[in-house]
Amino acid sequence: MTTDDVKRRLAAILSADVKEYSRLMRQDEAGHRTDFNDIPRNDDNSH
Repeated sequence: MTTDDVKRRLAAILSADVKEYSRLMRQDEAGHRTDFNDIPRNDDNSH
């Protein structure tokens, strides 16, 4: 398998993953937004 073949396969996997993520987000966008906002954040910007 050549490097180009590997790149094409990885691109196809990424594309399918993004498509599925988008579908799941559309199913429950408000719930996903709530879950995302509940993730603890480090707001310390001193670094």
